[in-house]
Amino acid sequence: LANHWDAWGEANYAGYAQINIQNQWDIADYPCFSKYYVTFPLDSIPAGKTIHEATLAMTLFGNAGGGDWGQPPDSFIQVASVAEAWDEQTLTWNNAPGVRENYGGTWVQPVQTAGPGPYRWDVSRALAGAYQAGEPLRLVLYSIDGERHTGKYFWSADGAGEHGPTLAVVWGEDSDN
Repeated sequence: LANHWDAWGEANYAGYAQINIQNQWDIADYPCFSKYYVTFPLDSIPAGKTIHEATLAMTLFGNAGGGDWGQPPDSFIQVASVAEAWDEQTLTWNNAPGVRENYGGTWVQPVQTAGPGPYRWDVSRALAGAYQAGEPLRLVLYSIDGERHTGKYFWSADGAGEHGPTLAVVWGEDSDN
């Protein structure tokens, strides 16, 4: 078992079926800081189209909390684009690429409040920019919550089947403005 004080920043979670998105005020608990990087290739969108709408959906199935800390709070989970490519097999907290542009967020309730289910983020502008640049859509999801028990657990793209992150895109002809 790795010592989290000197190994956490270099840990890699490629292939895990679940992810945690979490932040908190207590820097002593830094292994609880977690963000999620995901890439969507855009090859299936034909050339010469205008992006009208794009929505990222992720399925929540659990969260941190309970016990002495009380019921977990809602979390505002933000989505941002990332300019650089990364390798899922070597991505860590310490080498993760930085944010290009923040595109807003979505309030995510604990499963005790809302039950498991999909949450959605509007990534229309991020997708349009990536499409125009001829790049895949590279995103990071993160939270700036403070309480210890804010972690939200989602199914990842690895091993979650139809519950993994999905990208719904509506496009049209350039003349459809």
